[in-house]
Amino acid sequence: MRYVSLKMMLPILLAGSAGITHAASLINGSFEQGNYTPPGADTMTLLPGSTDITGWLVHTDPIAWIGPNNPWSLTASEGDYFLDLTDYSTGAPFGGISQEIDTRIGQSYEVTFDLGSSNIWGRPSAIQVSAAGTSQVFASSTTGGISDWDNFSMLFTANSELTTISFAGHTGRQYIGLDNVAVNPVPIPAAVWLFGSALHILLGFRVRKKHNA
Repeated sequence: MRYVSLKMMLPILLAGSAGITHAASLINGSFEQGNYTPPGADTMTLLPGSTDITGWLVHTDPIAWIGPNNPWSLTASEGDYFLDLTDYSTGAPFGGISQEIDTRIGQSYEVTFDLGSSNIWGRPSAIQVSAAGTSQVFASSTTGGISDWDNFSMLFTANSELTTISFAGHTGRQYIGLDNVAVNPVPIPAAVWLFGSALHILLGFRVRKKHNA
């Protein structure tokens, strides 16, 4: 059998893809969907265990789900609705939310989100984000207005086919905003994928050649 070199295989492999990813399945990252029935002030308090926000589970302590007609001049960073993980309390414990998503073992993902703060309702605000054994605290850096948003991101590598993404209030006084959550796979560099694929193919040819000798 004729030996097949890596150079000969590269054109075939390059016809595949510039990178391999596995899309995450997080839903309702801007909290626009769900059973929103506020009793007043366009704000709804959700207790731990609540699943009123489509796709999300409330944990640890109550949170507030806030609409565009709230009386505090707070606005969403994406869409019309957003969360306050303090539920207007002046100190810990704070509430949180979590969602379980499909992931691929060994695939790296990036969690992105917007953290809200206010010069009226107290600064700094901070959120702890956790996923697949990775946990990090993010604090607001903006110091300007009534309703400010900072965008943050965190990388994690999936170690299971199901991964729980969790956000929990860490620091704040009456307001820790959360909105515009997303989880996206980090593409595997084409060079890495090509090398691994080529090595696997060449080893297969060599094994077959040895067996046929």
